[in-house]
Amino acid sequence: MNAQYLFDSAEPGEGISYSVRESPRARHVRLRVSFREGLVVVVPRGFDTRLVPGIVRERLPWIRRALEKTAVEEPPGAGTPGLLRLQSVGEEWTVLRKSATGARSVLRERPGRVVEIRSLRDDPAASRDLLLSWVRRKASAELLPRLAARAEAYGFRYGRGAVRHQKTRWGSCSAKGTISLNMKLLFLPPELVDYILLHELCHTVHMDHSRCFWALVERHMSDFRERDRAMKEAFRHVPRFAL
Repeated sequence: MNAQYLFDSAEPGEGISYSVRESPRARHVRLRVSFREGLVVVVPRGFDTRLVPGIVRERLPWIRRALEKTAVEEPPGAGTPGLLRLQSVGEEWTVLRKSATGARSVLRERPGRVVEIRSLRDDPAASRDLLLSWVRRKASAELLPRLAARAEAYGFRYGRGAVRHQKTRWGSCSAKGTISLNMKLLFLPPELVDYILLHELCHTVHMDHSRCFWALVERHMSDFRERDRAMKEAFRHVPRFAL
């Protein structure tokens, strides 16, 4: 048995994806975090999986620390891709890698939606870092105006918007009305991005996931349940270098 789940913590806007794996050799429940698989809850055969969300809740501090640690690890083969598919804005960008002629690695945009990275041979991580910075800037330029437009269309008010590179959150809303968006949304289909934007905007009214919150979401997006289910598989749209 190997099933996928999404755990919504008490903190608004935070969801932690995890899988439950049954092992005939396991004697106790174990939590395992890796770059490739994320959070895996290993349970003994016959274990009541209804108890797993409670176990995840109890171990949240450790889980968050472990996920943040894996987010900065450089896994084998996680170099820069040759093509970026930014589904949220319907764009494809070619990534060209060349040897740097100067003393440091640099990134430049070229005509025809080309990102050119000139990196030093002895600094392989520089290409990835440069591309991640470019994705974050691009996400800020595309997602923040979209958030403002959706807020105006739906009739919401929020403090300010920000774009971050987060491991597990797609978005969050603070008590002061600051909405933070994950730059990885740039890789998702537009209908899923719109759902996350609405989700966080609704948190400016209801900071929890109460019935009133979901009723407000449904008032503006009748098919939100289908989109919410699709979000459980959304990380498949994100290229490995950005995970």
